[in-house]
Amino acid sequence: MTDHDEAQVSAPGEVKAAVRSPKKASSGGWWPFFAGLVIAVVVGWVIWPPLLYSQKMQPFNFNHAAHTELAGMECDECHAFRDDGSFTGAPGLERCLECHSWGDRQNEDNPRETAFLEEFVSEDDELLKNPPWLGYSRQPDCVYFSHIAHVEKGGFSCEECHGDHAKTASTRPLQQNRLTTYSRDVFEKMKMTDCSACHTKHGKPENNACFVCHK
Repeated sequence: MTDHDEAQVSAPGEVKAAVRSPKKASSGGWWPFFAGLVIAVVVGWVIWPPLLYSQKMQPFNFNHAAHTELAGMECDECHAFRDDGSFTGAPGLERCLECHSWGDRQNEDNPRETAFLEEFVSEDDELLKNPPWLGYSRQPDCVYFSHIAHVEKGGFSCEECHGDHAKTASTRPLQQNRLTTYSRDVFEKMKMTDCSACHTKHGKPENNACFVCHK
């Protein structure tokens, strides 16, 4: 019997332990992976977004519901198309002065109207300045998007892409990407893949060609 054989016979417990040890190591190896996965999820979903996005508020708090539900206004009275088919976007405050001025107030007890008049309207009911509105849906310069093609020709409602803002009583903050400066809205529901999926869904896959959106 060799020395090697004697070692195997004289120390069977050690041999068995050597056989079992890899099994213990393999089962214990799952815990670091699971812990790393939990940490990655927490960082990616909880910690990273607040660091990546800054919150910016609109120049003043606008109550859409008060204008649509109480005053009975339609969306296109302020958000309309020009004669050439381009979209006006957020209106200038000249439109607001048609209903809100120091000489013709809608509600003297409304602190929002008072704050609006104090900042943007002179005592002679002249517009002092236009607010620097923040765009939730600003696209890159290389992208061409036609609202009239989607709304009037495609039959889409504004709510399908932008949500039902007509029922909101305040303007939500803009979550702006610190690196790209684009809104979080663009990342979450207005990416190129979202547009392509929508074109395909509505039977217009030919509109996925590059030159359609990239001029």
